[in-house]
Amino acid sequence: MVLLDAILLIGIGFIGLLFWQGRRQAELARMHAKRYCEQHQLQFLDIAWEGGRLARHGRHMGWLSRYQFAFSSDRESRYEGELQMLNLRLLRIETPVYRLPD
Repeated sequence: MVLLDAILLIGIGFIGLLFWQGRRQAELARMHAKRYCEQHQLQFLDIAWEGGRLARHGRHMGWLSRYQFAFSSDRESRYEGELQMLNLRLLRIETPVYRLPD
C-alpha cells in the first residue's frame, strides 16, 4: 500500500507540474505576441492555444505548443497569426500579409 501511495503522489505531482508549466508557457506566448505587435505597430487583440505535442527541434526536446493570436493593423480588419513555442522558448511567429494603415 505504501508503494501505491508513493506512485499516486508522484503522479499527482507530475500532473501539477505539467499544469504549471502550461500556464507559464501560455503567459510567455501572450507576452511574445504582444511584443511582436508593438514592434510592428499592430493592435494586439487576443491569443488562443491551438494544440500541443511532444517534439524535437534541433537538440532540444519538449512540449511544442501552437498559439493563434489575432491582431489588427488598421483597427478595422482582423488578422490571425501563429506563434510556436517549445517549452518556454519562442520558435517562430508567422503572420499573413496585412494591410498597412493609410
